[in-house]
Amino acid sequence: MGGRATTGGWTRGACLATAAAGLLLLFGARAEATNGPKLTSSGARAAGRGGVDYAFADDAIGPANNPAGMAWVYGNRLDQYWAIADPRASWSNEFGRFKDRDNLFIAVPAFSFGVFFDPFKSWEVAPLFDLGNWGLKPKPGEVVDEGSPLDIDPDPLGSRLRVGFGVFPVTGGRVQLKKMRTRGFAEPLDWEVDTLALAVTPSLAIRVTNFFSIGLNLQFHYSKFELDGGIAQPRTTLAESFRTAAVLLNDNPQIVTKADIDDAFTYGFSWRIGFMFHLHEMLSAAFVYQDRSYSADYLGRATVSGDDEVRSLTNGNPSLLQIVDSRVDPSLGFESRYDLRLQDYDQPRHFGLGLAFRPHRRLSLGLDYTYICWRERFKEFKARLSNGTNPNLDIMTSPSVKVRVPLKFRDQSVIAVGLSALVAEGRDIVEGVPAWSLVVRTGYNYGRSPVPRRTTLPQLPVINEHHVSAGFSFHWGPLVEFSVAAEYALPREISSGSHIGDFTLSNSKQEVSILFVQFGMGFNF
Repeated sequence: MGGRATTGGWTRGACLATAAAGLLLLFGARAEATNGPKLTSSGARAAGRGGVDYAFADDAIGPANNPAGMAWVYGNRLDQYWAIADPRASWSNEFGRFKDRDNLFIAVPAFSFGVFFDPFKSWEVAPLFDLGNWGLKPKPGEVVDEGSPLDIDPDPLGSRLRVGFGVFPVTGGRVQLKKMRTRGFAEPLDWEVDTLALAVTPSLAIRVTNFFSIGLNLQFHYSKFELDGGIAQPRTTLAESFRTAAVLLNDNPQIVTKADIDDAFTYGFSWRIGFMFHLHEMLSAAFVYQDRSYSADYLGRATVSGDDEVRSLTNGNPSLLQIVDSRVDPSLGFESRYDLRLQDYDQPRHFGLGLAFRPHRRLSLGLDYTYICWRERFKEFKARLSNGTNPNLDIMTSPSVKVRVPLKFRDQSVIAVGLSALVAEGRDIVEGVPAWSLVVRTGYNYGRSPVPRRTTLPQLPVINEHHVSAGFSFHWGPLVEFSVAAEYALPREISSGSHIGDFTLSNSKQEVSILFVQFGMGFNF
């Protein structure tokens, strides 16, 4: 289009991209993770296909899956997705069944945001506001730039280079089991978690030949973590004088305390490389490698209460502790506020392979395989507590307390299959460009849960294995797209048996299902 329209496109596009990225960073989205603590998909298109996306190249969320796909989408693209999650989690034991009290929540303001550019193509934003013709029919006297939407280019790929930017969730979730009863605590206890990890991802893709592209993105992570619940530790956590005072104190197998971790956060980085091969007009293949994240320790504050444990150790007579160590003052109670350092809580490496088969222009089939190396990073939950506000707990344990909770995750193989079909389209505005079209999708995703039965926790309901999904996209002309997808993690339950991390959680049952709905808008500009 003419110079004035192009300049306006730069201004509007820059404002739109900056505003969307800024809002997402400020508020962040809660996302439910179901392939272990990992999202099954990013973006509504991939979600509708069961997470299949490695060998597809169809939206600006692609850099979250395979950045090499940017090289096969013409021009400039922006996508923004919102999400609603409805997790249904419960924990059952001899005291009853306790359900998640925060079932439905909206991820505000966005689930994911992505944009990429062809640096050799003018920004054509004005046609987005030409709702009647989408800019495909030039107005009288209008100058048409070669390659703009007004002049359909016979080569839909454009130049070989793409530059991208996005803000994508890495993992996250929120669970609230209120007033849950377990052994070891006199009163009901809230078991809650609220966690989020976001990645800001500048990306680059090059179409090396007409059959092969390579893409790379850097990922700058922001993560936050809050946790409430019981923490069980070995008896060796006690100072030696209290540990060996078996004549005076009960010989409990583990020391159980209430913990409330607030606003722990960290920053880190990672990277991903992807390759895409167009072996034939009907067949594409892809390979993706995602490195582990490299983060600093989470820093925050934690409140720890040992009142129930002291009552158990002393049969309700805390003054017995003064016989072991005269410095203990029962009048101060046994609750303390600590500085928290959460250690080695990084995201794992994974490898991905993908195939996309297009036997007809209206139909495509996809298959993705992902291997996630959970065992390398999720062996145990590690934290250090220091600078406590109550000397009683420092005397009974130490001024610096190490907390270790076994997780013992297994590595996980994930298989996803997806189908896309163009089921309807309107008449062509110009040859090859329909006024509208409707694409439907469906998919299935399976990954054996990496969580052992004997280490599962009420706040970590990531045991689902089977997932089904469906969705659609409505294309309004060649420039605007509205998409919806629903993913359902089928109900699954496991019994813990003899719990190796916390004896109060033994002989319990966890049940989980999750419904996750995404809404999105995509724009070519």
